[in-house]
Amino acid sequence: MSTTAASPAAAIPASILEKVPRLMDELPKHSKPAALGDKVLSYGTAGFRDNADILGSTFHRMGMLAVLRSKKEHKITGLMVTASHNAAPDNGVKLVDADGGMLAQSWEKYAMQLANANTEKVVEVLDTIIRTEKIDVDQTGNIFIARDTRVSSEHLSELAREGALLLGGNVLDFGLQTTPQLHHFIRMWNHEQYNKGDWASEAGYYNMLVDAFKQLTSGVDQKKLEMRTPLYVDCAHGVGAIQLAKLAKDLGDMLHIEIRNTPEDGELNFECGAEHAQKARKHPAGFSRDADRGKRACSLDGDADRVVFHYFDVQGEWHLLDGDKIACLFAGFFAEKLKTLELASEISLGVVQTAYANGAAYNYLKANNVQVAMAKTGVKYCHHKALDYDIGIYFEANGHGTVMMKDHVVDRLHKMESTLTDEKKKYALANITAAHQLINQAVGDALSDALFVEALLIQHDWSIAQWDAIYQDLPSRQTKVKIADRTVVKTTEDETAATAPEALKAAVESLVASAGPNARAFVRPSGTEDAVRVYAEAETQEGADALALAVAKAVHEHAGGIGDAPSAFVA
Repeated sequence: MSTTAASPAAAIPASILEKVPRLMDELPKHSKPAALGDKVLSYGTAGFRDNADILGSTFHRMGMLAVLRSKKEHKITGLMVTASHNAAPDNGVKLVDADGGMLAQSWEKYAMQLANANTEKVVEVLDTIIRTEKIDVDQTGNIFIARDTRVSSEHLSELAREGALLLGGNVLDFGLQTTPQLHHFIRMWNHEQYNKGDWASEAGYYNMLVDAFKQLTSGVDQKKLEMRTPLYVDCAHGVGAIQLAKLAKDLGDMLHIEIRNTPEDGELNFECGAEHAQKARKHPAGFSRDADRGKRACSLDGDADRVVFHYFDVQGEWHLLDGDKIACLFAGFFAEKLKTLELASEISLGVVQTAYANGAAYNYLKANNVQVAMAKTGVKYCHHKALDYDIGIYFEANGHGTVMMKDHVVDRLHKMESTLTDEKKKYALANITAAHQLINQAVGDALSDALFVEALLIQHDWSIAQWDAIYQDLPSRQTKVKIADRTVVKTTEDETAATAPEALKAAVESLVASAGPNARAFVRPSGTEDAVRVYAEAETQEGADALALAVAKAVHEHAGGIGDAPSAFVA
Protein backbone atom coordinates (compact mmCIF):
# COMPACT_ATOMS: atom_id res chain seq x y z
CA MET A 1 0.00 0.00 0.00
CA SER A 2 1.35 3.38 -0.96
CA THR A 3 1.33 6.30 1.44
CA THR A 4 2.57 8.84 -1.09
CA ALA A 5 0.79 12.20 -0.98
CA ALA A 6 -1.37 13.11 -3.98
CA SER A 7 -1.33 16.25 -6.06
CA PRO A 8 -2.91 19.23 -4.25
CA ALA A 9 -5.40 19.62 -7.12
CA ALA A 10 -8.53 17.76 -6.10
CA ALA A 11 -10.96 16.27 -8.61
CA ILE A 12 -14.22 16.96 -6.83
CA PRO A 13 -17.29 15.68 -8.71
CA ALA A 14 -20.70 17.31 -8.46
CA SER A 15 -21.78 14.08 -6.82
CA ILE A 16 -20.05 10.89 -5.79
CA LEU A 17 -22.53 9.15 -8.12
CA GLU A 18 -20.45 10.37 -11.08
CA LYS A 19 -17.61 8.18 -9.87
CA VAL A 20 -19.59 5.40 -8.20
CA PRO A 21 -22.95 5.05 -10.00
CA ARG A 22 -23.60 1.66 -8.45
CA LEU A 23 -24.03 3.34 -5.07
CA MET A 24 -27.72 3.64 -5.90
CA ASP A 25 -27.94 -0.13 -6.25
CA GLU A 26 -25.81 -1.02 -3.22
CA LEU A 27 -27.11 1.39 -0.56
CA PRO A 28 -30.66 -0.07 -0.39
CA LYS A 29 -29.09 -3.45 0.42
CA HIS A 30 -27.75 -1.89 3.61
CA SER A 31 -30.63 0.29 4.79
CA LYS A 32 -31.02 1.28 8.41
CA PRO A 33 -32.89 -1.53 10.17
CA ALA A 34 -36.43 -0.88 11.38
CA ALA A 35 -35.27 -1.88 14.86
CA LEU A 36 -33.28 1.36 15.08
CA GLY A 37 -36.49 3.36 14.91
CA ASP A 38 -35.89 6.97 15.93
CA LYS A 39 -32.76 6.08 17.85
CA VAL A 40 -29.78 8.35 17.14
CA LEU A 41 -26.42 6.60 17.13
CA SER A 42 -23.74 8.68 18.85
CA TYR A 43 -20.02 8.46 18.06
CA GLY A 44 -18.36 8.67 21.45
CA THR A 45 -14.85 8.08 22.74
CA ALA A 46 -15.23 4.43 21.79
CA GLY A 47 -16.96 5.00 18.44
CA PHE A 48 -20.39 3.49 17.81
CA ARG A 49 -21.63 0.74 20.12
CA ASP A 50 -24.97 -1.01 20.29
CA ASN A 51 -26.64 -4.36 19.80
CA ALA A 52 -24.86 -6.01 16.89
CA ASP A 53 -28.14 -6.83 15.13
CA ILE A 54 -28.87 -3.17 14.33
CA LEU A 55 -25.40 -2.07 13.19
CA GLY A 56 -25.16 -3.54 9.68
CA SER A 57 -25.80 -0.28 7.83
CA THR A 58 -23.50 1.57 10.23
CA PHE A 59 -20.56 -0.71 9.45
CA HIS A 60 -21.14 -0.49 5.70
CA ARG A 61 -21.13 3.31 5.88
CA MET A 62 -18.14 3.51 8.24
CA GLY A 63 -16.17 1.53 5.65
CA MET A 64 -16.97 4.33 3.19
CA LEU A 65 -16.07 7.03 5.70
CA ALA A 66 -12.74 5.37 6.47
CA VAL A 67 -11.90 5.51 2.77
CA LEU A 68 -12.79 9.21 2.56
CA ARG A 69 -10.63 9.92 5.60
CA SER A 70 -7.74 8.07 3.96
CA LYS A 71 -8.20 9.97 0.70
CA LYS A 72 -8.24 13.24 2.65
CA GLU A 73 -5.07 12.48 4.63
CA HIS A 74 -3.27 10.51 1.88
CA LYS A 75 -2.47 7.96 4.59
CA ILE A 76 -3.74 4.60 5.81
CA THR A 77 -6.70 4.75 8.19
CA GLY A 78 -8.20 1.96 10.24
CA LEU A 79 -11.47 0.39 11.24
CA MET A 80 -11.68 -1.74 14.38
CA VAL A 81 -14.66 -4.02 14.93
CA THR A 82 -15.19 -4.25 18.69
CA ALA A 83 -17.43 -3.23 21.54
CA SER A 84 -14.55 -3.45 24.00
CA HIS A 85 -15.89 -4.17 27.50
CA ASN A 86 -19.56 -4.35 26.46
CA ALA A 87 -21.54 -7.58 26.74
CA ALA A 88 -21.19 -10.24 24.03
CA PRO A 89 -24.41 -9.41 22.09
CA ASP A 90 -23.14 -5.86 21.43
CA ASN A 91 -20.64 -4.73 18.87
CA GLY A 92 -19.15 -1.48 17.70
CA VAL A 93 -16.79 0.28 15.36
CA LYS A 94 -13.84 2.57 16.07
CA LEU A 95 -12.12 4.48 13.28
CA VAL A 96 -8.37 4.89 13.61
CA ASP A 97 -6.71 8.03 12.27
CA ALA A 98 -3.52 8.25 10.24
CA ASP A 99 -1.31 8.92 13.28
CA GLY A 100 -2.54 5.72 14.90
CA GLY A 101 -4.73 7.64 17.33
CA MET A 102 -8.46 8.10 17.63
CA LEU A 103 -10.52 9.63 14.83
CA ALA A 104 -10.16 13.42 14.68
CA GLN A 105 -13.00 15.00 16.64
CA SER A 106 -13.86 17.20 13.64
CA TRP A 107 -14.82 14.03 11.74
CA GLU A 108 -17.01 12.55 14.47
CA LYS A 109 -19.91 14.66 13.19
CA TYR A 110 -19.53 13.10 9.74
CA ALA A 111 -19.63 9.64 11.28
CA MET A 112 -22.87 10.50 13.06
CA GLN A 113 -24.46 12.12 10.00
CA LEU A 114 -23.64 9.12 7.87
CA ALA A 115 -24.68 6.48 10.41
CA ASN A 116 -28.02 8.16 11.13
CA ALA A 117 -28.97 9.18 7.58
CA ASN A 118 -31.93 7.57 5.86
CA THR A 119 -30.88 5.55 2.83
CA GLU A 120 -31.97 8.20 0.34
CA LYS A 121 -29.84 10.81 2.14
CA VAL A 122 -26.55 8.87 2.26
CA VAL A 123 -25.29 10.18 -1.09
CA GLU A 124 -26.07 13.74 -0.01
CA VAL A 125 -24.06 13.26 3.19
CA LEU A 126 -21.13 11.76 1.27
CA ASP A 127 -21.20 14.66 -1.19
CA THR A 128 -21.18 17.17 1.66
CA ILE A 129 -18.15 15.53 3.26
CA ILE A 130 -16.27 15.43 -0.06
CA ARG A 131 -16.99 19.10 -0.83
CA THR A 132 -16.35 20.38 2.70
CA GLU A 133 -13.06 18.53 3.06
CA LYS A 134 -12.05 19.08 -0.60
CA ILE A 135 -11.39 15.37 -1.08
CA ASP A 136 -9.92 14.12 -4.33
CA VAL A 137 -12.07 11.03 -4.83
CA ASP A 138 -9.62 9.68 -7.42
CA GLN A 139 -6.94 9.55 -4.74
CA THR A 140 -6.17 6.06 -3.40
CA GLY A 141 -7.77 5.17 -0.07
CA ASN A 142 -6.03 2.51 2.06
CA ILE A 143 -7.79 0.82 4.96
CA PHE A 144 -6.65 -1.60 7.64
CA ILE A 145 -9.40 -3.63 9.33
CA ALA A 146 -9.23 -5.85 12.42
CA ARG A 147 -11.78 -7.42 14.74
CA ASP A 148 -12.31 -8.94 18.18
CA THR A 149 -13.70 -12.38 19.00
CA ARG A 150 -17.44 -11.60 19.07
CA VAL A 151 -19.66 -13.91 17.05
CA SER A 152 -20.91 -10.92 15.04
CA SER A 153 -17.49 -9.41 14.32
CA GLU A 154 -16.60 -11.37 11.18
CA HIS A 155 -19.88 -10.49 9.43
CA LEU A 156 -19.74 -6.82 10.43
CA SER A 157 -16.10 -6.64 9.36
CA GLU A 158 -17.11 -7.91 5.94
CA LEU A 159 -19.81 -5.23 5.66
CA ALA A 160 -17.22 -2.56 6.45
CA ARG A 161 -14.90 -4.04 3.82
CA GLU A 162 -17.69 -3.94 1.24
CA GLY A 163 -18.39 -0.28 2.02
CA ALA A 164 -14.70 0.58 1.68
CA LEU A 165 -14.37 -1.25 -1.62
CA LEU A 166 -17.47 0.53 -2.94
CA LEU A 167 -15.66 3.89 -2.74
CA GLY A 168 -12.48 2.55 -4.28
CA GLY A 169 -10.60 1.64 -1.12
CA ASN A 170 -7.81 -0.90 -0.83
CA VAL A 171 -8.49 -3.07 2.21
CA LEU A 172 -6.04 -5.15 4.24
CA ASP A 173 -7.83 -7.32 6.81
CA PHE A 174 -5.67 -8.29 9.79
CA GLY A 175 -8.34 -10.57 11.23
CA LEU A 176 -8.29 -11.13 14.99
CA GLN A 177 -6.23 -8.43 16.72
CA THR A 178 -6.45 -6.32 19.83
CA THR A 179 -7.56 -2.73 19.27
CA PRO A 180 -4.11 -1.35 20.22
CA GLN A 181 -2.43 -3.65 17.71
CA LEU A 182 -4.45 -2.14 14.86
CA HIS A 183 -3.55 1.37 16.09
CA HIS A 184 0.09 0.27 16.20
CA PHE A 185 0.08 -1.11 12.65
CA ILE A 186 -1.34 2.14 11.26
CA ARG A 187 1.11 4.30 13.18
CA MET A 188 4.06 2.20 12.02
CA TRP A 189 3.01 2.14 8.36
CA ASN A 190 2.27 5.86 8.19
CA HIS A 191 5.29 7.09 10.16
CA GLU A 192 8.28 7.66 7.89
CA GLN A 193 10.67 6.47 10.59
CA TYR A 194 9.00 3.07 10.79
CA ASN A 195 7.40 2.57 7.36
CA LYS A 196 8.16 -0.98 6.16
CA GLY A 197 10.36 -1.43 9.23
CA ASP A 198 10.66 -4.48 11.46
CA TRP A 199 7.87 -3.38 13.79
CA ALA A 200 5.11 -2.81 11.20
CA SER A 201 3.56 -6.27 11.50
CA GLU A 202 2.05 -8.53 14.11
CA ALA A 203 5.33 -10.39 14.59
CA GLY A 204 7.12 -7.03 14.66
CA TYR A 205 4.79 -5.83 17.42
CA TYR A 206 5.77 -8.77 19.63
CA ASN A 207 9.46 -8.37 18.79
CA MET A 208 9.30 -4.68 19.69
CA LEU A 209 7.72 -5.39 23.10
CA VAL A 210 9.97 -8.32 23.96
CA ASP A 211 13.15 -6.46 23.01
CA ALA A 212 12.15 -3.44 25.12
CA PHE A 213 11.22 -5.62 28.08
CA LYS A 214 14.57 -7.36 27.82
CA GLN A 215 16.36 -4.02 27.88
CA LEU A 216 14.40 -2.81 30.92
CA THR A 217 15.20 -5.97 32.89
CA SER A 218 18.77 -6.39 31.66
CA GLY A 219 20.25 -5.45 35.01
CA VAL A 220 18.50 -8.32 36.80
CA ASP A 221 20.09 -11.73 37.28
CA GLN A 222 18.59 -14.17 34.74
CA LYS A 223 18.08 -16.88 37.36
CA LYS A 224 16.12 -14.42 39.48
CA LEU A 225 13.84 -13.68 36.52
CA GLU A 226 13.33 -17.39 35.88
CA MET A 227 12.38 -17.97 39.54
CA ARG A 228 9.94 -15.06 39.67
CA THR A 229 6.33 -16.00 40.28
CA PRO A 230 4.00 -15.86 37.26
CA LEU A 231 1.67 -13.04 36.30
CA TYR A 232 -1.89 -14.38 36.16
CA VAL A 233 -3.84 -12.62 33.42
CA ASP A 234 -7.63 -12.48 33.22
CA CYS A 235 -8.30 -11.97 29.49
CA ALA A 236 -12.07 -11.41 29.81
CA HIS A 237 -12.69 -14.33 27.42
CA GLY A 238 -11.52 -11.98 24.67
CA VAL A 239 -9.00 -11.51 21.89
CA GLY A 240 -6.30 -10.56 24.39
CA ALA A 241 -5.95 -14.22 25.36
CA ILE A 242 -5.08 -15.20 21.78
CA GLN A 243 -2.52 -12.44 21.31
CA LEU A 244 -1.04 -12.73 24.79
CA ALA A 245 -0.33 -16.41 24.21
CA LYS A 246 1.87 -15.44 21.25
CA LEU A 247 3.62 -12.73 23.26
CA ALA A 248 4.17 -15.07 26.23
CA LYS A 249 5.85 -17.60 23.95
CA ASP A 250 8.29 -14.94 22.73
CA LEU A 251 8.99 -13.73 26.28
CA GLY A 252 9.98 -17.22 27.40
CA ASP A 253 11.68 -17.30 30.80
CA MET A 254 11.89 -13.50 31.00
CA LEU A 255 8.29 -13.40 32.27
CA HIS A 256 6.08 -16.36 33.14
CA ILE A 257 2.46 -15.71 32.21
CA GLU A 258 -0.56 -17.79 33.15
CA ILE A 259 -3.62 -17.01 31.02
CA ARG A 260 -7.14 -17.30 32.42
CA ASN A 261 -10.57 -16.59 30.94
CA THR A 262 -9.90 -17.44 27.30
CA PRO A 263 -12.56 -17.22 24.54
CA GLU A 264 -13.10 -20.98 24.75
CA ASP A 265 -14.03 -21.14 28.43
CA GLY A 266 -16.61 -18.40 28.95
CA GLU A 267 -18.74 -15.53 27.69
CA LEU A 268 -16.95 -12.35 26.68
CA ASN A 269 -16.64 -9.84 29.55
CA PHE A 270 -19.07 -11.77 31.75
CA GLU A 271 -18.13 -11.24 35.41
CA CYS A 272 -14.51 -10.73 34.43
CA GLY A 273 -12.19 -8.26 32.74
CA ALA A 274 -10.88 -4.82 33.63
CA GLU A 275 -14.29 -3.12 33.53
CA HIS A 276 -15.81 -5.65 35.91
CA ALA A 277 -12.90 -5.48 38.35
CA GLN A 278 -12.76 -1.69 38.40
CA LYS A 279 -16.47 -0.85 38.39
CA ALA A 280 -17.83 -3.71 40.50
CA ARG A 281 -14.78 -3.65 42.78
CA LYS A 282 -14.87 -7.43 42.70
CA HIS A 283 -12.36 -10.06 41.66
CA PRO A 284 -12.99 -11.65 38.25
CA ALA A 285 -14.48 -15.08 37.74
CA GLY A 286 -11.78 -17.72 37.65
CA PHE A 287 -9.99 -16.26 40.70
CA SER A 288 -10.64 -17.13 44.36
CA ARG A 289 -9.31 -16.10 47.73
CA ASP A 290 -8.45 -19.68 48.64
CA ALA A 291 -6.59 -20.62 45.45
CA ASP A 292 -4.96 -17.29 44.58
CA ARG A 293 -3.69 -15.65 47.75
CA GLY A 294 -0.48 -13.76 47.14
CA LYS A 295 -0.60 -14.21 43.37
CA ARG A 296 0.09 -11.19 41.17
CA ALA A 297 -2.76 -10.75 38.68
CA CYS A 298 -4.16 -8.34 36.14
CA SER A 299 -7.32 -8.07 34.05
CA LEU A 300 -7.64 -6.96 30.43
CA ASP A 301 -10.90 -5.87 28.83
CA GLY A 302 -12.53 -7.48 25.79
CA ASP A 303 -10.33 -5.77 23.19
CA ALA A 304 -7.24 -5.42 25.42
CA ASP A 305 -6.89 -1.64 25.54
CA ARG A 306 -7.40 -1.49 29.32
CA VAL A 307 -5.61 -3.19 32.18
CA VAL A 308 -5.91 -3.13 35.97
CA PHE A 309 -3.93 -5.16 38.48
CA HIS A 310 -5.20 -6.99 41.57
CA TYR A 311 -4.33 -9.57 44.22
CA PHE A 312 -5.56 -11.38 47.32
CA ASP A 313 -3.41 -10.66 50.36
CA VAL A 314 -2.44 -13.34 52.89
CA GLN A 315 -5.66 -12.70 54.84
CA GLY A 316 -7.68 -13.27 51.69
CA GLU A 317 -8.73 -9.63 51.18
CA TRP A 318 -8.90 -8.60 47.51
CA HIS A 319 -7.05 -5.43 46.42
CA LEU A 320 -7.43 -3.47 43.18
CA LEU A 321 -4.63 -1.40 41.63
CA ASP A 322 -6.38 0.73 39.02
CA GLY A 323 -5.28 3.20 36.36
CA ASP A 324 -4.41 5.82 38.98
CA LYS A 325 -1.89 3.53 40.61
CA ILE A 326 -0.43 2.55 37.23
CA ALA A 327 0.00 6.23 36.32
CA CYS A 328 1.80 6.91 39.60
CA LEU A 329 4.17 3.98 39.06
CA PHE A 330 4.98 5.18 35.54
CA ALA A 331 5.40 8.80 36.64
CA GLY A 332 7.88 7.78 39.29
CA PHE A 333 10.01 6.00 36.68
CA PHE A 334 10.15 8.94 34.26
CA ALA A 335 10.72 11.51 37.02
CA GLU A 336 13.66 9.51 38.36
CA LYS A 337 15.27 8.99 34.94
CA LEU A 338 14.91 12.65 33.94
CA LYS A 339 16.45 13.69 37.25
CA THR A 340 19.39 11.32 36.76
CA LEU A 341 19.93 12.67 33.25
CA GLU A 342 19.68 16.27 34.55
CA LEU A 343 16.80 16.91 32.14
CA ALA A 344 14.01 17.55 34.64
CA SER A 345 14.05 21.29 34.00
CA GLU A 346 14.38 20.90 30.24
CA ILE A 347 11.76 18.19 29.52
CA SER A 348 8.30 18.65 30.96
CA LEU A 349 6.61 15.66 32.58
CA GLY A 350 2.96 15.64 33.51
CA VAL A 351 0.15 13.27 34.49
CA VAL A 352 -3.38 13.90 33.24
CA GLN A 353 -6.25 12.82 35.46
CA THR A 354 -10.02 13.12 35.32
CA ALA A 355 -12.28 14.14 38.16
CA TYR A 356 -12.75 10.44 38.94
CA ALA A 357 -9.08 9.94 39.81
CA ASN A 358 -8.68 9.17 43.49
CA GLY A 359 -7.52 12.13 45.55
CA ALA A 360 -4.78 10.04 47.13
CA ALA A 361 -3.18 9.56 43.71
CA TYR A 362 -3.23 13.32 43.13
CA ASN A 363 -1.65 13.91 46.56
CA TYR A 364 1.03 11.29 45.85
CA LEU A 365 2.01 12.86 42.53
CA LYS A 366 2.14 16.38 43.97
CA ALA A 367 4.24 15.17 46.91
CA ASN A 368 6.71 13.77 44.37
CA ASN A 369 6.80 17.04 42.41
CA VAL A 370 5.03 15.66 39.35
CA GLN A 371 2.78 18.10 37.50
CA VAL A 372 -0.89 17.10 37.40
CA ALA A 373 -3.49 18.39 34.94
CA MET A 374 -7.23 17.73 34.94
CA ALA A 375 -9.21 16.80 31.83
CA LYS A 376 -12.83 16.15 31.05
CA THR A 377 -13.93 12.55 31.50
CA GLY A 378 -13.14 10.54 28.38
CA VAL A 379 -9.88 9.15 27.10
CA LYS A 380 -9.85 11.41 24.03
CA TYR A 381 -9.82 14.47 26.31
CA CYS A 382 -7.02 13.00 28.43
CA HIS A 383 -5.00 12.19 25.31
CA HIS A 384 -5.35 15.75 24.00
CA LYS A 385 -4.37 17.27 27.36
CA ALA A 386 -1.33 14.99 27.65
CA LEU A 387 0.05 16.58 24.48
CA ASP A 388 0.72 19.72 26.55
CA TYR A 389 3.76 17.93 28.01
CA ASP A 390 6.99 16.64 26.49
CA ILE A 391 6.25 13.37 28.28
CA GLY A 392 2.53 13.09 28.97
CA ILE A 393 1.06 10.27 31.03
CA TYR A 394 -2.67 9.68 31.14
CA PHE A 395 -4.73 6.92 32.70
CA GLU A 396 -8.36 6.76 33.55
CA ALA A 397 -9.21 4.76 36.66
CA ASN A 398 -10.58 2.02 34.39
CA GLY A 399 -7.04 1.24 33.24
CA HIS A 400 -7.10 2.88 29.82
CA GLY A 401 -4.02 5.01 29.28
CA THR A 402 -0.52 5.36 27.93
CA VAL A 403 2.62 7.52 27.95
CA MET A 404 3.40 9.80 25.02
CA MET A 405 6.87 11.13 24.34
CA LYS A 406 7.26 13.88 21.75
CA ASP A 407 9.62 13.33 18.84
CA HIS A 408 11.96 16.11 19.90
CA VAL A 409 12.41 14.39 23.27
CA VAL A 410 13.31 11.10 21.59
CA ASP A 411 15.73 12.92 19.28
CA ARG A 412 17.31 14.67 22.26
CA LEU A 413 17.79 11.36 24.06
CA HIS A 414 19.35 9.67 21.03
CA LYS A 415 21.80 12.55 20.60
CA MET A 416 22.94 12.05 24.20
CA GLU A 417 23.89 8.41 23.63
CA SER A 418 27.33 9.21 22.21
CA THR A 419 28.14 11.88 24.81
CA LEU A 420 27.51 10.11 28.12
CA THR A 421 30.34 8.58 30.13
CA ASP A 422 28.67 8.23 33.54
CA GLU A 423 27.35 4.66 33.92
CA LYS A 424 24.34 5.71 35.98
CA LYS A 425 23.29 8.17 33.28
CA LYS A 426 23.88 5.59 30.54
CA TYR A 427 21.60 3.17 32.38
CA ALA A 428 18.92 5.85 32.83
CA LEU A 429 19.10 6.78 29.14
CA ALA A 430 18.87 3.14 28.02
CA ASN A 431 15.86 2.68 30.31
CA ILE A 432 13.92 5.69 29.10
CA THR A 433 14.48 4.87 25.42
CA ALA A 434 13.42 1.26 26.04
CA ALA A 435 10.28 2.56 27.76
CA HIS A 436 9.49 4.65 24.69
CA GLN A 437 9.78 1.50 22.58
CA LEU A 438 7.65 -0.58 24.93
CA ILE A 439 4.74 1.79 25.55
CA ASN A 440 2.17 2.22 22.77
CA GLN A 441 2.47 5.89 21.77
CA ALA A 442 -0.87 6.01 19.97
CA VAL A 443 -3.41 4.59 22.39
CA GLY A 444 -3.86 2.68 25.62
CA ASP A 445 -2.51 -0.85 25.21
CA ALA A 446 -3.12 -3.43 27.92
CA LEU A 447 -0.32 -5.74 26.77
CA SER A 448 2.41 -3.10 26.61
CA ASP A 449 1.20 -1.38 29.80
CA ALA A 450 1.19 -4.68 31.69
CA LEU A 451 4.73 -5.42 30.52
CA PHE A 452 5.93 -2.00 31.63
CA VAL A 453 4.35 -2.51 35.07
CA GLU A 454 6.13 -5.87 35.33
CA ALA A 455 9.45 -4.37 34.24
CA LEU A 456 9.21 -1.65 36.90
CA LEU A 457 8.26 -4.10 39.65
CA ILE A 458 11.30 -6.16 38.67
CA GLN A 459 13.53 -3.07 38.74
CA HIS A 460 12.26 -2.07 42.17
CA ASP A 461 12.27 -5.70 43.36
CA TRP A 462 8.72 -5.06 44.60
CA SER A 463 5.88 -7.41 45.22
CA ILE A 464 2.46 -6.27 44.08
CA ALA A 465 1.62 -5.50 47.71
CA GLN A 466 4.66 -3.22 48.00
CA TRP A 467 3.55 -1.35 44.88
CA ASP A 468 0.04 -1.12 46.30
CA ALA A 469 1.44 0.46 49.46
CA ILE A 470 2.87 3.58 47.75
CA TYR A 471 -0.40 5.26 48.77
CA GLN A 472 -3.77 4.22 50.12
CA ASP A 473 -6.88 5.21 48.16
CA LEU A 474 -9.32 7.52 49.88
CA PRO A 475 -12.70 5.83 50.34
CA SER A 476 -15.11 6.84 47.57
CA ARG A 477 -18.66 6.33 46.40
CA GLN A 478 -20.36 6.78 43.04
CA THR A 479 -24.08 7.02 42.37
CA LYS A 480 -26.49 8.71 39.98
CA VAL A 481 -29.75 10.65 40.09
CA LYS A 482 -32.37 10.61 37.35
CA ILE A 483 -33.56 14.09 36.38
CA ALA A 484 -35.98 15.49 33.81
CA ASP A 485 -33.34 17.31 31.73
CA ARG A 486 -29.62 16.70 32.17
CA THR A 487 -28.74 19.84 30.22
CA VAL A 488 -29.67 22.04 33.20
CA VAL A 489 -26.54 20.86 35.01
CA LYS A 490 -23.38 22.68 33.90
CA THR A 491 -19.82 22.11 35.08
CA THR A 492 -16.35 23.52 34.65
CA GLU A 493 -14.44 22.16 31.66
CA ASP A 494 -12.66 19.53 33.77
CA GLU A 495 -15.96 18.61 35.51
CA THR A 496 -14.56 19.06 39.00
CA ALA A 497 -17.17 21.67 40.00
CA ALA A 498 -20.77 22.51 39.12
CA THR A 499 -21.50 25.96 37.71
CA ALA A 500 -25.29 25.65 37.30
CA PRO A 501 -27.88 25.59 38.70
CA GLU A 502 -26.53 28.11 41.17
CA ALA A 503 -28.42 26.50 44.07
CA LEU A 504 -26.84 23.12 43.29
CA LYS A 505 -23.38 24.65 43.04
CA ALA A 506 -23.78 26.29 46.47
CA ALA A 507 -25.23 23.13 48.02
CA VAL A 508 -22.37 20.90 46.85
CA GLU A 509 -19.74 23.38 48.03
CA SER A 510 -21.40 23.58 51.46
CA LEU A 511 -21.72 19.80 51.80
CA VAL A 512 -18.05 19.24 50.89
CA ALA A 513 -16.88 21.96 53.29
CA SER A 514 -18.68 20.28 56.18
CA ALA A 515 -17.60 16.72 55.33
CA GLY A 516 -14.16 16.92 56.92
CA PRO A 517 -10.54 16.85 55.70
CA ASN A 518 -9.82 15.40 52.25
CA ALA A 519 -13.53 15.38 51.42
CA ARG A 520 -14.38 16.03 47.79
CA ALA A 521 -17.44 15.65 45.58
CA PHE A 522 -18.57 16.56 42.10
CA VAL A 523 -21.56 16.10 39.84
CA ARG A 524 -21.64 15.76 36.05
CA PRO A 525 -24.49 15.16 33.59
CA SER A 526 -24.50 11.72 31.99
CA GLY A 527 -23.54 11.58 28.34
CA THR A 528 -26.15 8.98 27.49
CA GLU A 529 -29.21 9.44 29.70
CA ASP A 530 -31.13 12.09 31.66
CA ALA A 531 -29.22 11.51 34.85
CA VAL A 532 -26.50 13.15 36.89
CA ARG A 533 -23.43 11.22 38.03
CA VAL A 534 -22.28 11.82 41.59
CA TYR A 535 -18.83 11.10 42.99
CA ALA A 536 -17.68 11.61 46.58
CA GLU A 537 -14.54 10.98 48.63
CA ALA A 538 -13.86 11.28 52.35
CA GLU A 539 -11.53 10.07 55.09
CA THR A 540 -13.77 7.06 55.82
CA GLN A 541 -16.12 4.91 53.75
CA GLU A 542 -19.00 5.98 55.96
CA GLY A 543 -18.11 9.60 55.29
CA ALA A 544 -17.90 9.04 51.53
CA ASP A 545 -21.25 7.24 51.53
CA ALA A 546 -22.91 10.00 53.53
CA LEU A 547 -21.47 12.76 51.34
CA ALA A 548 -22.51 11.00 48.12
CA LEU A 549 -26.05 10.54 49.36
CA ALA A 550 -26.28 14.16 50.54
CA VAL A 551 -25.04 15.43 47.17
CA ALA A 552 -27.48 13.12 45.37
CA LYS A 553 -30.34 14.62 47.38
CA ALA A 554 -29.13 18.11 46.47
CA VAL A 555 -29.15 17.17 42.79
CA HIS A 556 -32.69 15.85 43.12
CA GLU A 557 -33.84 19.02 44.85
CA HIS A 558 -32.07 21.62 42.72
CA ALA A 559 -31.84 19.99 39.27
CA GLY A 560 -35.31 18.58 38.72
CA GLY A 561 -35.09 15.08 40.11
CA ILE A 562 -37.61 12.47 38.95
CA GLY A 563 -39.58 10.49 41.53
CA ASP A 564 -38.72 10.31 45.20
CA ALA A 565 -35.56 11.84 46.59
CA PRO A 566 -32.63 9.38 46.85
CA SER A 567 -32.55 7.41 50.06
CA ALA A 568 -30.10 4.71 48.94
CA PHE A 569 -27.40 4.30 46.32
CA VAL A 570 -28.07 3.51 42.67
CA ALA A 571 -25.33 1.55 40.92
